Amino acid sequence: MNRKVGVILSYILMLFEVLSTLLLTPFIIRELGDSEYGVYKLSAAIVAYLLLLDLGIGNAVTRYVAKYRAQGNTEQCRRFLGLTTIYYAAIALIALVVGVVLILVYPMAFSTGLSADEIALGQQLLSITIVNTAITLASVGFKNTIIAYERFDISRGLSIISIIIRIVSTFVVLKLGFGSVGIVSVNLTLTILTNLIFVFVVVFKLKLKPKFRGINASMVKDVATYSSFILIQMVATQINACADQVLLGMFVEASAVIIAVYSVGQQITQYFQSIGSSVTGVLMPGVVRMVENKATPKQLCDEMIRIGRLILMVLGIIWSGFLVFGQQFIGLWVGETKLDSYWVAFILMTAHMFMLTEAIGTQILWSMNEHKEQSILKISIVVLNIILTIALIHWNPLFGATIGTFISLMFGDIGVMNLIFVKKIKINLGTYYLGLFKGILPSMAISIAAGYAFSFVGLKGWVGFGVNVLVIIAVYLGCMIAFGMNKYEKHLVFGVFSKLGKFKKKN
Repeated sequence: MNRKVGVILSYILMLFEVLSTLLLTPFIIRELGDSEYGVYKLSAAIVAYLLLLDLGIGNAVTRYVAKYRAQGNTEQCRRFLGLTTIYYAAIALIALVVGVVLILVYPMAFSTGLSADEIALGQQLLSITIVNTAITLASVGFKNTIIAYERFDISRGLSIISIIIRIVSTFVVLKLGFGSVGIVSVNLTLTILTNLIFVFVVVFKLKLKPKFRGINASMVKDVATYSSFILIQMVATQINACADQVLLGMFVEASAVIIAVYSVGQQITQYFQSIGSSVTGVLMPGVVRMVENKATPKQLCDEMIRIGRLILMVLGIIWSGFLVFGQQFIGLWVGETKLDSYWVAFILMTAHMFMLTEAIGTQILWSMNEHKEQSILKISIVVLNIILTIALIHWNPLFGATIGTFISLMFGDIGVMNLIFVKKIKINLGTYYLGLFKGILPSMAISIAAGYAFSFVGLKGWVGFGVNVLVIIAVYLGCMIAFGMNKYEKHLVFGVFSKLGKFKKKN
């Protein structure tokens, strides 16, 4: 299954994830009530940190299995799978032990904020979600092996099916009165079933049985070195994701309302990131293959432009539409009192649009095992963000925190990262940016101008918002078809519609 299908399935998966969150969350809150929903989210947040026990090995599985596959070394693939199977079995046990400790200390840790009944519920939810996390960790090696073999029909397809089943099952269990325990039980059941399928596919379909003999010290050392820097990036990203809210809570009086407004803007940014990053997992095996085949700097630069343009074409219309009609959307979605979150989202989306289009460069660095400087940079960005945010929130809490993050991301993840790309990949930045923006920026500019002009019609409500969005999309697509897309991109887009048409005729 090629990368083209993987990209399409990734965007379908992303669409289902975003829609399920937008549509299901209000229903869950209404059915559970604020109290139970708060306990449910608290348990999920606690357990999420256990996923850091992955220690970056999951990324290493994709990289090394793809490398050995490109070399035609099936035996080494089996040995590596054996190594990661042992590792993740141990990590799953550690997660269970840590989970038991968390359950025991839960009453003491939350005795001030939760009632006795809420604490009992929290412990019950925690016990189920910890088992879920342990099973998830135990099967990472098999799931990422499927990705390394570019079987996106299985990895992405199964995830799409799981989301659909989860939506329907969540609705049923809540209507039957099982509450939050029913939700986490559904999640656990789906995790068990999907991960059993992953193991079955690897062992019987790909015929890769883990081999526990022949695992040498050099392999362990290589994986540990590679993964340690991935772990640094994971930790830095996790800290950066919550730094602004924590600092607002620490240094700003009566900050709850400000944090709520910031969180709405950040949530929109997270959706934007999900859309932009949904294809990156698809790219890794192909990038590894290019590196193993000794691709030239020009070939790697061309790949960065090719993939970056596909990501920018999608993000460009979302960013343009949000620029023009974002305030209308926020007013309809969460109310007029949180309109300032528009600026939070717009500023952060701007930085992430540049970062996400360059994500393929990061994949290349990982494939080359040249990501040490990037890991150090990620920590530096966190430190810079914290310093700037503390300084700027005294000027204006909401916009100070937002601007501090924006500056740190633009300076580190864009400016310094470009220098790393030049040094390690040896790309030409002028060639890269000219190729990346050609035709797309003019299309964005024209669609923004058209959107602003049409906004004077003054359409209101969700219907009006929908019409506004359709107008700006229509103008953007017209421009992209007329002069924005190159031959490869037109072939890709029209090829997808052609395949969909043939599929409908067959059915």
